[in-house]
Amino acid sequence: MKTRYFLIPVLILLIAASFGCGPKIPRETEDRVSWKGDFRTLQAEPDAFIDEFVILGGRIVRTENFEDHSEITVVQFPTDRANRPQPEKPSGGRFLIRADGFVDPAVHVTGKMITVAGNITGSETRTIGDYPYEHPIVEGDVWVWEPGATRSPRIHFGVGIGKTF
Repeated sequence: MKTRYFLIPVLILLIAASFGCGPKIPRETEDRVSWKGDFRTLQAEPDAFIDEFVILGGRIVRTENFEDHSEITVVQFPTDRANRPQPEKPSGGRFLIRADGFVDPAVHVTGKMITVAGNITGSETRTIGDYPYEHPIVEGDVWVWEPGATRSPRIHFGVGIGKTF
């Protein structure tokens, strides 16, 4: 009887913790990935990877809307197992996310973390300052990560003072 009463709070904590993990990229999307190489390789020869399905992540630099499409410029960062960008790791460069229609800059805010799953459709050279810079272009689905969303449930079991497992 006591065991049942103990399990109820534990289950409630586990369920509540799972809601704080941020967006979840569907397994079906992850299974479609056809290229998982180093981003610098992709950036060096983006045309060699046209139509490859990738998952890339990074930090939004700019969101722009044009008459016939929208673009999000992203500084790439490696992603973790949940495909969330890891800004503490070195960046491999920049890429563009291109979308049909309107992309709201109030949602896709400069500085937020983003993950895209889609096809490489080409590249475009733009300048950063006076430097010409090759941007691979990805078209696909995006997930915006809210600041402070945890990478994993933050459940700690403690014993004594300052000891957690």
